Order: sequence, then C-alpha cells, then structure tokens
Amino acid sequence: MTSPRPPLRLVGRDGEDDADFEPVEREPHDLHPPYLEPGAVDDGEPASEEDAPRTALSPRFVVAALVVFQLLAASSYLGKYIALTQGDDQFRFAAAMSLPASLCLYLGAILLALRPGRGRVLFIVAAAGFGLSLPAWGVGYGWSWPIAFGAILALAGAWFARAEVRPDDASAAQP
Repeated sequence: MTSPRPPLRLVGRDGEDDADFEPVEREPHDLHPPYLEPGAVDDGEPASEEDAPRTALSPRFVVAALVVFQLLAASSYLGKYIALTQGDDQFRFAAAMSLPASLCLYLGAILLALRPGRGRVLFIVAAAGFGLSLPAWGVGYGWSWPIAFGAILALAGAWFARAEVRPDDASAAQP
C-alpha cells in the first residue's frame, strides 16, 4: 500500500517558493517546446522557407532513383541482351532469370516509393534472380554490370522495405 504524496511545488535555489514562475501556454499534449537554433530569438512569427532546416532524402526515394538509373543502364544494353539470348543455352537461362528479376525490381521500387514498408518480397525475388543470372551473363563483361547493380539495389530495397518494429500496446503502457 502506498502512502499519499504531498502536492508538488516549485522551490527556488535558496529553498524559498519561486514566485516568478509563469506557466507556458501550449497544448497539453505538446511536451517539448519548439526547437530554436542556438542564439535565435522566438518572436512569434513563423520562419520563412529559406530559413527552415533542410531534411535529408528518405532512403526509399534514393533506392527508387537508383533503380531508375539501373533501368537506364540496362536499357542501353538491351540489344546486346537480345542478341545473347538467341545464342547459347547459358544466355537463355540468364535471360529467363533476369527478366522476371528486373520486373520484380521495378515493381518493388514503385511500391516502396508509394508506400513505405511495401515490396520486400519483390526485392528478395529480384536479388535471387539477379544473383542466379549474373554468373551466366559473364562477370567480366560490361553488359553484366547493370545486372550486378540490380542485385545490389534489390538487397538495399529489401532492407529499406522491411516492416517497422512497433511497440506492443501492452508493453508501451509499462513504466
């Protein structure tokens, strides 16, 4: 059983009551005052957009932009890919693996850009497809580099498309 606590009061440095205390007017759920740069004075006017601090790009948009770059790089070798697939069985296997992998990569990037945390399975399938097709394309050739870059981007996309860990409602209420 707990004993009742006495009411709290503000006390000055000398042990006396602090009569100069004035409460700050803000919403009850707003626990923190607005951030001000050191030396800045809050005059109550909103800051202009030029003075606002810059925010970093979201990693999901960086991954999406790099996937567009990979698409452009792969499209520059499209004629070479088509010519290679009409030859040996080795290159047919590579095309059979990299075409669905490319589609999964591009769909995963679209899902990731539109909705955070989506498209992880597509990125994993793309990474597996690119990883299996890369040795068949031939690692030493220039046309294999967009495929290798696609595999790396698929792994990065799978990382950034992971679900966020949210605290359990029951554990969030614990002190």
